This record gives sequence, C-alpha cells and structure tokens, in this order.
Amino acid sequence: MYEGAFNQLNLYYRECFTFVKKEYFMIDISINVLMLILLFVRNEEENICGCNRPRDPYHKDKDTKSNDTKWEMRLHTLQRLNPAHGTLPNGALFTRLALDTPEEKVEKLLLEVWKIPKPQLIISIVGGNKYFKLSDRLESNFINGFIHVALKSNAWLITNGYNVGIVQLVGQAINKVKLTNPKKQITAIAVCKWGSVQNVEKLTKDRNKEKEKEKQESKTSDDEQKENERERGERDLDMNHSHYLMFDDGTFRHYGLGGYRTQLCVHMAKFHLEDDFPMPVVTVVFEGGKGTIRSIYRDLKAHIPVVIIDGSGRIADFFKKWLLYTKEFDDDSEDSDIPYDIDEIDEVVSVTTCSSVTFNTVNEHHARSRHIRFQLDASENALQNKFDKYKEQLKTELRVILAHDDDSNKKKRMGQPTTKSNDDPFEKSLNTAVNQVMYCLQSAVRSGITVFDLNTDDDLSATILRSICKSHQKHFENKEKVQNDDIEIKLRKFKTSIDSPDRQRQSNVREYVNNNSRNAQRSNLLRLAMNWNCIDVAKELILKSSLNNIMNKEKAFTDALTENLPTFVYEFLKLGMDPSKIFFPKDKFFDGQNRYSEFIKSLYTTEAVNRNTTHLSWFIELKEKCITTTDDLNTILTTLIGDYMHKLYFDSDERENRYRLYWGLNEENNESNHSKGQSIQYEHNLIDRENREIIKDYIMRDLFLWSILMNYIDLAKVLLCYIKYRICAALIATKILKQYHSKAVHGELKANYIKNADYFERYAIDCITQCEKNDSDQTCQIVLQRIELYGNVTCLQVAADAKDKLFIATPCCVQAMRYVWYDKIYPKESRSQNYISTAIGVFSFGLAAPFVVTYGK
Repeated sequence: MYEGAFNQLNLYYRECFTFVKKEYFMIDISINVLMLILLFVRNEEENICGCNRPRDPYHKDKDTKSNDTKWEMRLHTLQRLNPAHGTLPNGALFTRLALDTPEEKVEKLLLEVWKIPKPQLIISIVGGNKYFKLSDRLESNFINGFIHVALKSNAWLITNGYNVGIVQLVGQAINKVKLTNPKKQITAIAVCKWGSVQNVEKLTKDRNKEKEKEKQESKTSDDEQKENERERGERDLDMNHSHYLMFDDGTFRHYGLGGYRTQLCVHMAKFHLEDDFPMPVVTVVFEGGKGTIRSIYRDLKAHIPVVIIDGSGRIADFFKKWLLYTKEFDDDSEDSDIPYDIDEIDEVVSVTTCSSVTFNTVNEHHARSRHIRFQLDASENALQNKFDKYKEQLKTELRVILAHDDDSNKKKRMGQPTTKSNDDPFEKSLNTAVNQVMYCLQSAVRSGITVFDLNTDDDLSATILRSICKSHQKHFENKEKVQNDDIEIKLRKFKTSIDSPDRQRQSNVREYVNNNSRNAQRSNLLRLAMNWNCIDVAKELILKSSLNNIMNKEKAFTDALTENLPTFVYEFLKLGMDPSKIFFPKDKFFDGQNRYSEFIKSLYTTEAVNRNTTHLSWFIELKEKCITTTDDLNTILTTLIGDYMHKLYFDSDERENRYRLYWGLNEENNESNHSKGQSIQYEHNLIDRENREIIKDYIMRDLFLWSILMNYIDLAKVLLCYIKYRICAALIATKILKQYHSKAVHGELKANYIKNADYFERYAIDCITQCEKNDSDQTCQIVLQRIELYGNVTCLQVAADAKDKLFIATPCCVQAMRYVWYDKIYPKESRSQNYISTAIGVFSFGLAAPFVVTYGK
C-alpha cells in the first residue's frame, strides 16, 4: 500500500545530461604561482562539469556537450522517474526527489504517504554547518530548552540533516529524548541534498540486498577506506532524524537548496491561502555564516519569524549586536509598514520615456513608466540612505566573519587575477550579504526578529511563542489593510458610490469576520502556550485581560485542569471563568439526572486515576481501578477520610434531598433548596443568581477535592482561594495526603506527601489564628461548626482524625474543646472564682443553676 501511494505521486529526480565546463574563481595571486597552477590543473579543470562531476566516467557515455558558460538545472538536466526511497538503517523514511518538485506533492508525501501527524507548529533550524564547541553550560541550556519545546508540542523540526554544527546538537537532543522518553515520538525532517550526503548510494540501497552481500563477502579494502573519507562538499547524515527529504538538482557535492526549505515551510503554514488560518512556523538561528544570512533574509521576506540564539557565535551574535546598534529603527513609525526590498534593485531596467504626448494612452504609459522607475529608485535610495552611516562598518564586520568560510577564496579561476572590486566574487557575495542584512534590520522587518540569550536561564519556548504571536498579529494587521485597500481600489476603478450607512455596514461585516479569524488564531496560540506553560506570553499577547477573544474557552479551561496548569487555571478564574457552567450546564444540577456525569468523565479518567504520581488507585476497591459513578467517589472519600463524613456526591437533587432527610441533616436548608429547584421549573428552566452561587460552591469544592486526590498540589493551592470553608478543606487535604503517605514506599513521592500535608495544616493554622484575632468566641464556633458542604463534618473532628497536632494545639481549638466539655455552660464559669456558683447549681440538681450559672449564647 505504501508503494502504491508513493507511485501515485509520480515523483522524479534530476540527472545531468549535458557537459558544461565548470566556472572557477580565484583570489589575487602572483603571476608565477598562477602559471604553476595553470600548468598543474588545466587538464583536470577542463574535465569538470558544472554539476561538479568529472567528464570521465560520468559524462563518458553522454555525447551532449554545450557551449553554455553557466550550468543550470532546468537546461542541463533530465527528469528521471522511480527515485530511490525506502528506509534507512536507523528506521527512518527517506526519498530522493527533484529540487523543483511542487510543494503540494511534498505535502502529500509527508501527510498521506508517510502518515506524519499534522503538526501544531513547524520549527525550522538553521545555522552553523561547521564544527564548533560550546561550553558545557551553554550546550546544556540549549539542549534542555530544545527538549522542552519538542516534548511539549506536536511540532515538526526541519533541519538540513547533516551531522555537523547546530544540527548535530539537535540530533543529540533528539537522541536524549529517545533514551529518556522512548514512547515520545519527535518528528524531525531533514531537508538535504542527495549529492552532498556521504556514501548516499550505499546508505540508501536495499537493506535486504546489503545483508545478503555481507554474508557472501566480508572484506575491507583500501578502496573502501578511501570511500569513507569525506570529500569537500560532503557531509554525514545525522541519524537521529525521523524522515529525510533528499533533494536532487543534478549537482554533486553542492549544498545549496535555493530557498526550497523556506518555500516548503510557507506552503505547509498556509500563508498563501487567504481563507485559511496560518499554522505557526518559526526559524531558530544558531551561529552560522553567509548561508545563514541568506536563510534569515528569505524567511523574514516570507513573513516567518526568526529567533536568534545570542551567545552561539558568528552571525547569530552579529545580528544581536546590530539590532542594538540600530535600535533607532524600532521607533521609526514612518516606514514601519513598508519594507524596501533589495530584489527590486537588481531587476531595475532602463525605461524609455516617450516625449510625444499626443495620445492619452501614450501619456498614461509615459506617466506609468516614470512612476515605476521612480518607485524603484526610491526603494534603493531609502534602504541605502537609512543605513548610510552603518554600511561601511557592517561590511567590515561581515568581511571578517565570512572571509574564512567563503568558497570564492578557496577556488581559483583561470583568467585575470581580481582585486577587491565589485568584480571580485567574494566582494559580490559580501555586498549581497550586506544588502540582505540591511533588509532584515529595517523598521518594517526587524520586528520579526526575537533574541534569546543562551547565557541566561530564560525559557526558549517562551521566546519562540512570543515571536510567533507577534508575527501572527502583524499578519492579520497586514491582511486587513490589504483587504481595505483592495476594496477602495475597486470602488475607484468602477466609480461605484456607496452610501455611508452601506459602507459602514460592509465595514462592520469585514470587522466581524476578521475578529473571528483573530479569535480562532488566538485559540490555537493559547493551546500552544498551554503546551509550553508560557503564562506570561499568554497574558500579554493572547488573553489580554479578557476571555471574550478565545473560542471554546470552556475546553481550554478543562485542559488546563487535566494538564495540571495552575497558572492558567488561576488566570481563567480571575478573568471570570465559571466552572459550574462547564460541568453543570443550564439546569442540570437541580433538575437533571446524572449531574456529575460530565465531571467524572472529564476529570476522573482511568489514565488519570492510575498515574504513578498519586496513590488514588490504592484506595479503589474495584478490580478495574476506575471511577465511573458518584457511588465510587463517595466510597473512596469514606475510605480516605472516614465514615463520619456523609456522602458528598449525588446523581440528582432529588436523591440528595432524600438522603439528607433520611439522616436528619439540615431539614430547613433542604426544603429551601428544594423549593429553589422547583422555582426553576416555574421560571422557564432558568437558574437564578442564588442557585448559581450554590452550584459554584459545589463545583469549587469538587475541583479542590479532585486536585488533592490527583496530587496536583499547586493547582489545589489555587482552587483553595476560591472555595468556602477553607479551613475545613485544608484539613481534609491533610487527611488525604497522610493516607497517601501511609501507602507510599519510595522516597521523593512519600516525602512530598507529608511535606504538602504540613503545608495545608499550616494554612489552616494561619487562617484560624487570624480569625481568633478578630473574635475568639466566633472562632471557637467555626472549629465546632458542622459544615454541610463537606458532609457535615467539623474542623476539629477532621483535625483529630488526621492527627494534625499543631492545629489542635492552637488556643482556639483548646478553647473549643473546653466548650465541648462544658457543653452549654459559658467556659469562663470554669474559673476558680465561679466554682461556688457551679457547685450550687450541681447540689440543687440544676434548680438554682439558671440563676447562678452563666450559659453560652
């Protein structure tokens, strides 16, 4: 089935069929040395094709020879079908395909043939292709940050796939993930050149045939050793990637992909579609040279945000430095929306203006030609003039960085020696690099660059997310601006007059559609922020102090709960999220059946109950170790806390009222609650404000108990701030955690149980102490009060059962116990001066007590 789907794509690769003598470049050398070089290499250079292969034996059977001076893929190669494809020794899928393969076909290959799950994010990694050494701390910071990004999101990683430089570090990070999280799959796609992979034919041939050959013949020769020696223009593949796209333009030992990586990212991100939401895509730049500048330029031009890793060296540090040097352009609002493109400069042609103005058509053409030429000149002047005071310094610093890795300094060309002029190939490439850097640093483009300092403990994922959010915000702003401009142009073109009300109505419709698009994109970015737990970026660039711009915010809140994201839960609650509307919609709490069905289904999943970070399953007596009904929940709480706690969970309001009536629990409250439930039916099934408050009390209690049972302590601390009767809730938490502690056997988890139990006990003590400062008598009543919300238990009862000795030893608890001992008698009667009054009351068999003994109110 795989072969059939692959063949349907009709993929091909390129093969050089025409010999075109290769161009060679040289640096300024003496004439004597030049003559020696000419004599030595003349014959050899005559036999090298522009594809970088020798005439013999590659072109020996090809009679075609061209007089062209420059080799080009489209002119001098043929398309060949049935490209090599299959599985590499590491189990990764690969294919060979032409460099001009349409991006649509590559997308189908990735998603439909290779069945790679559609990504939530695309991270393209570019940078140094040379061996370099970082300090252990910097290398560890990058790898750990990269692992966090890869593990916490369904992302595609796109690299050049060579086992050198930054990609080697990425490979180490991927390998570390495989070793520590074998079940976690990371999609790492290598976009490389077929002709630049060392021993590519041997690496990609049929593995079965290779094994048969190894059985028949096992020898090592000098030729094989020579084959393993890497030539210039070749790289080893990093074998930690999961998929390999080996593009072939017919060349040999030549790295360039001509911007195909950028084109593929743009296509996958759907930037080219007006009606689709663009997928988040970002480029991470680490170290790098001339090719890295070109990649940054192409990506920023395609509206792909770029994250510079400061501290990694060379071009990355160069950009960080010049972003600071040219900080004045950050506030340049005049040209903040208009990027001046350097490509237009290279395409300027002379325009012949017409002196005759006899005909209107000629006159219009004349004006249009002048306008176009003027615009191109303005573009050139604007970009050059803005960086006029920086250009020479830019060029000087780039020359130092690029000189040692530029091919033009290492290859010689037969012909005239060149000097440092515009005809020098190195100077040409240097000028191109300077123009590309200036393009990236201009006001309208530089906002797409974000810097991450490798020497700090900052979170790489937060930096990437911030870059993506800013890029998408600018994308929507530009999209809306283009829409408005197009409408104005059409109105002027067809000379259509629209009344002000109609124009405003159309504007409102466009604004409504655009807002929906923005909100949908914010929801996707919020999901990414939650994956990476980047609350600061989410608050600043996504939520913006409101939940109204988030679609399906109820699901987002539920995900924050189940994924144990306390900061997001707190932010949602602070912005007005009502959990009761999620788990008890409409009138389900009072009038519905199975009112806890959604709550149990969402939060008490079998996977969550059986996690190894909680001992909840140890207290489930069922063989399946799962929670599916309210009876299961009540049984677990009875086991953990004690049978003195009445049931908390009921399937319906009717069953709850019947249970309370049977046990004589708060009959008055029951009647009032029942009447409230009845009133809902008379008011067209609308729950009034008072009923909603009751439901909120229930759901916040339930969420707090759930977080404790799941051992989500930080989340429980957040929810504790939003519930009633916090002292009792905190004491119940100590009881549950101490029960877990009694079952735990290994060190860290067991220690954390008792540590967290102590925290909640201290919280209860602090609360009761603060209450005592205000009113000691009322505090004693709080300790002894039976709390209906928690199964009619008292704080003192739970504390005694949980052996919370510090809480019991507080003055208010001691006083409360004296209240219990003396029952209705005022505790101060126990003082020595009141002994006589008490004795009179006793010896009179209580007849004189009402007159001589003071009772509590």
